Amino acid sequence: MNKFYAIIAVLIILALAGFGLYFANQSQMAEQEAAMNERISQLESEQQQLKASGDILRAEQAEAERLARQAEEARLMAEAQAEKERLERERLVAELNERLAREAAERKAAEEAQLALAAKMAELEAAQAEAQASLAALEAEQAGQESADASALKEKLEAQEAELVALATENEALKERQQLLEQRQIATEEAIVSAGGKVEIPYPEIRSPNVRRQQAIYFKERVLGHKDGS
Repeated sequence: MNKFYAIIAVLIILALAGFGLYFANQSQMAEQEAAMNERISQLESEQQQLKASGDILRAEQAEAERLARQAEEARLMAEAQAEKERLERERLVAELNERLAREAAERKAAEEAQLALAAKMAELEAAQAEAQASLAALEAEQAGQESADASALKEKLEAQEAELVALATENEALKERQQLLEQRQIATEEAIVSAGGKVEIPYPEIRSPNVRRQQAIYFKERVLGHKDGS
């Protein structure tokens, strides 16, 4: 009988131990499940963060690509504009050089006309001096009496004087024209330099005094610099 109770007691203890183990396992499983759920939630949160970061990175990359395209377009537009401006400058400089050549030729022609007129005036003044000497000799020979020859010489002298006045007026007009053409040529040369071009005239002797003056200054500076260096 005692043995029976002992067996029952053992069975009860085993049952209680089993229940304890069961509940312990259940509690551990619940804890594991909670930890697993927490880990799953954490992973989902991390995935959402990664997705958000990926979206941000993609947006930033798209923005960077957009800005790069804009920069490239701006660069191409700037290059096209620079090329357009370069061609425009070249066209302007070419036109200015053509105009400069015409102005220089006109100024050269005016200078030559002025020289020819000066030579003509010198010849006329010499002829007038000769006529005056002849008239003086004739008047002295005729003792102050008027003659046809004397009258002719006087008329010739008057005509020569009138012609000299006309030539002097023409010479003054040529001089003013030459100065005006000179100033126009200097202005055109300065416009060429301002446009970044080079003054190109096929004949150096018809360059303006402005260029000749600059060349003289440059030559003087080179000579002085050479002397200082030596």
